[in-house]
Amino acid sequence: MDRTQKRVIILLLFFSISLSAKELSIDFFADKPRSFIKDFYISQYLDTDIKPQDARELLTQVNNLNLRLFYKFADKVDDFSFTRVKYCLKLKPEFFEGKTPDCIAMGLTPFKATKLEPKKLINISTSIKNKYPLHTQKYRLIATRSFEKLFESNNSLLISTFNSVGKTFRQTYLNHPIPESKLQSLTQTKAFSSMVVTIIRDPKLEKLQKSILKIDSSALSSDANFLLALNAINQNRDDIALWYLKLAQKYARLQFDKDKALFWQYLLNKDKALLQELIKSKSINIYTLYAYETLGLKPKGILTTVGAKNQKAPFDATDPFAWLKVKANFKNQKYKNYEAKKIAALKLNSNDTEAHVARLIYKFSLNQHYFLMPHFKYLSQLPKNKAAIILAIARQESRFIPTAVSYSYALGIMQFMPYVAKDIAKKNGLKDFKYEDLFDTKIAYKFADIHLNFLEKSLYHPLFIAYAYNAGIGFTRRQILQKEYFKEGKYEPFYSLEMIPNSQARKYGKKVLANYVVYAKILGEDITLKALLDTLKPPHRNHRF
Repeated sequence: MDRTQKRVIILLLFFSISLSAKELSIDFFADKPRSFIKDFYISQYLDTDIKPQDARELLTQVNNLNLRLFYKFADKVDDFSFTRVKYCLKLKPEFFEGKTPDCIAMGLTPFKATKLEPKKLINISTSIKNKYPLHTQKYRLIATRSFEKLFESNNSLLISTFNSVGKTFRQTYLNHPIPESKLQSLTQTKAFSSMVVTIIRDPKLEKLQKSILKIDSSALSSDANFLLALNAINQNRDDIALWYLKLAQKYARLQFDKDKALFWQYLLNKDKALLQELIKSKSINIYTLYAYETLGLKPKGILTTVGAKNQKAPFDATDPFAWLKVKANFKNQKYKNYEAKKIAALKLNSNDTEAHVARLIYKFSLNQHYFLMPHFKYLSQLPKNKAAIILAIARQESRFIPTAVSYSYALGIMQFMPYVAKDIAKKNGLKDFKYEDLFDTKIAYKFADIHLNFLEKSLYHPLFIAYAYNAGIGFTRRQILQKEYFKEGKYEPFYSLEMIPNSQARKYGKKVLANYVVYAKILGEDITLKALLDTLKPPHRNHRF
């Protein structure tokens, strides 16, 4: 759902929600703070046979009304405005002609619009031009199927349309060199960064990529500059790439992105001074680990435990709302300094709450890296490499908080999606399984072991395991293993690491791989990042990690 859709929906539903919602008391939810955890329980409750007024009350308590949750509410609140919005959002492109302007603006996205015949799309655009002129402009541009017409439009309209029409439409109609005069204007527009990213991440937009080989990128984001560097490398212009990488480093807000830009400068010019700069980073990631290994050094500040522990946990670590309360109370306290804060947090420390305490006392500037191993007794009988990958994933997924719930309702220390956990339970004969069971670390680790056994049958490397854990084994097989990634190349496997199409999986894979290297060493495995990266190159594609 894009921003325009959200604005339209909010305007249409505002009065229905705020004027007719009744103050109802539902015992379980009444005293629970707004959170993803509460949203998950609301989502579960909406699957039961509840009254419309109860659904309306719960709607006022939602933290994040994502589309999945909205559809559930639409089925329960017994309100035509909700039913209408759901209908319009789900409507297929060919059925929008003759619908109201509100319905069209909500449901006919630019991507859907590309599926319509130009004549029909023009008719639709005409029907809404008075109420939604911007939508009309976008639809008419799409209907022209013309690169020239799109690039004659104003920069804002051009960029938003280009980014939203979809890959097939861009490849078919928009893969032409950008005129020099238009480039000069676009490069001074910050929003052009998103368009640069879209262009370079699609290997089939070669004509567009060549036209932005050497542009003024001083107004663009760190991410755009980094991708412009990769674009230059792909066109055998390492000299231009270095220029972009320095800008990417300069504009980066996150240490991870600074390290990435520094590392790639090293790959291009082999200046070991850059490695010395990398090991000054306060981040442990694949770029800094590579620098440490190349210099023959070990990373500092890695901690596997947090101080002395009480015998009994001060709160129920399997109750997700208990942790929210502790965290909120701790945040509201005023401490003289960091040491006072740390002393207060350590009073909460126990075997069950160590991860929570680490979250409370973590401070980036201290260069301390918590690689905890809570309840390792449940993993101790596994092969070391298996235990290491489970810990690596858990650290990235939840920072070992056993009751973590994500915005998409992934649950527990291993962040299993409910449908994945339900499938694992069914296939392994685990009767009476409840989603809340995933808040028990022992059960979560067991499910992780089972799931990784499945992934390891066809994936030979911890990086690919990470991709599949995050984005699914289907994505990993189709979009990575069967594409032109991790083949022969001057800058492989690093180039492929940066070009994986799914942005979340791309960063996730790199972080889990770094975690895996650290945990494997902690557990006594003789393994290096460099050795793991080497197995990503042919002819070692069947090598087991």
